[in-house]
Amino acid sequence: MTTPAEPLHPSVGRAHDRPRHPSPRGGAPNRPWWVAPLALTLAITIARLVYLALFCPYTLIEDEAHYWEWSRRLDWSYYTKGPGIALAIRAGTWLFGDTEFGVRFPAVIAAAIGAMSIAGLAADVSRGRDRHGHPLVPMNGRVAFFAAAVFMLTPITQLVGFVSTIDGPFVACWALACWAAWRALGRASVWAWVELGLALAVGFLFKYTILLLLPGLLLYAVLRRRRMKLTRSWPALAGITSALMVVGLLPVLIWNAREGWPTLRHLGGHLGVKGGDMPSTGWNYDPNWTLEFIGTQVGIVGPALALAALGAVRWMGRGPSDRTHRAGAAFLICAALPILFFYLLVTLKTEAEGNWALGGYATLMALAGWFAADSMVEYRRRIAAWLALPPGPSGHRPWAGYIRRKPEIPGQILWHVTVGYGLIVGVGMLRLDLLDYIPPLKDLAPAGRFMGADQMAAHVTEEAAKLRDQTGKEPFVVTQHYGRASQLAFYLPGHPSVLCTSSRMAGRRTQYDFWRDTSLDDPALLGRPAVMLGATPEQWRTVFAEAHPLGKLRGERKLQRPAFTGIGYLGFGAPPASTSR
Repeated sequence: MTTPAEPLHPSVGRAHDRPRHPSPRGGAPNRPWWVAPLALTLAITIARLVYLALFCPYTLIEDEAHYWEWSRRLDWSYYTKGPGIALAIRAGTWLFGDTEFGVRFPAVIAAAIGAMSIAGLAADVSRGRDRHGHPLVPMNGRVAFFAAAVFMLTPITQLVGFVSTIDGPFVACWALACWAAWRALGRASVWAWVELGLALAVGFLFKYTILLLLPGLLLYAVLRRRRMKLTRSWPALAGITSALMVVGLLPVLIWNAREGWPTLRHLGGHLGVKGGDMPSTGWNYDPNWTLEFIGTQVGIVGPALALAALGAVRWMGRGPSDRTHRAGAAFLICAALPILFFYLLVTLKTEAEGNWALGGYATLMALAGWFAADSMVEYRRRIAAWLALPPGPSGHRPWAGYIRRKPEIPGQILWHVTVGYGLIVGVGMLRLDLLDYIPPLKDLAPAGRFMGADQMAAHVTEEAAKLRDQTGKEPFVVTQHYGRASQLAFYLPGHPSVLCTSSRMAGRRTQYDFWRDTSLDDPALLGRPAVMLGATPEQWRTVFAEAHPLGKLRGERKLQRPAFTGIGYLGFGAPPASTSR
């Protein structure tokens, strides 16, 4: 038996030992790079919109509902984030009303922008030429298509492609910024500097950590300073980029200056440092924080990580004739390193959520798609050469693969695994509710985060009607957790203001502490009945003349969120420092 490492025939050798030319199946070299990825992106986007409109079984998750609450109270910024997601959802609900589809529409559009930006970046960085000027990997639809496909197949970007959180627009802005930065630093594009500033400004309005892209760009500029193609006016253009970026910072700075810089305390609380909005716990490192973070990254990104790693080895380790390729790979890696390294360091202090480092994977998806496209060309050539060999005495051609007779290469295997993993996870996440019918999996699936908010609201409506009949007064609704307050506000008839007691019951402050219509200190609330969710009977009896347990609401899947009815609201006493709007 011939081992895969031993070429069977000169024509079955390594493809990268020969000049590369466009594959007939990869598209003609004169075809615009955007044709294939745009077709894929449009198909996926239309499918997602149809799914959300007709087939999606999920109610809004807590964060979606909370950002919707922001969108109906537009402001310069908010306690934990900038105004980007509020403005995006406001646009969606302006078009389609206060509906689940309206809230989630921006996520679908952001995913389409992200996919095309990754495709364009991959197409640009793969435009390598050897020292004779011959194209090594032509800029065509092949590399761009594979990069867009990796983006569409990665589990985390599939999820944020229809769930409306800050992550979808954030990664789209990160990808746009990287694409613009590559053209500014490597193609001497003037307008790319403007695009870079705009992408960073808009991205900051969604998530502050887009600023972690800047150290990566600086690292690349330092490493490639002798080979970059900059216009003579680059200092002035960099100044324009900086000015545009500062414009994106202004809304957040204006709001925080008005409110006493609460966002800084919130971020400090996340890191468990002194001065944050949660008590400082000192340094008590748990190795599970780091291990869980790494494991989560592998799960939410999948085999595309291995594709990117092999791509880095290939493009960074080749000869001097491939300088452009090495520059492209170096750029993609440098852009990803700071945010990945930052959150790895965070795990030495506290737990880090799996999605926090999502921006870093944008350029790695481009690298993975680039390597996959190149590998599939090589794979098809090996297959063609293998099929041209005459069968042996046994009637079979020589064994040329790792697990099958046909030729196989690592990049091709990983690409097929990426497709399979992405399809299985992607299709599965569309109907997690079906796992309720499989008892062993019912408690393992996160379906509870996506289901039941409408049922809870219906139950609350029934209990409020009973209180209205019993007391003759208009009940209000109050919860201990901001997420449930937001969900109930969305699904209760008329979208009323729902109150949140988190900061008054030993929890952290929330955006509800900054709005006048959700103030727990409103005198008009005194004496009124309420339906309450979360906390304990003892806590509620300090602020109501009577508090009676209801058990769990219909649709409630969390064990520690019982419901109560209360009569005669007494108030909480001294209000927090700021209630501005």
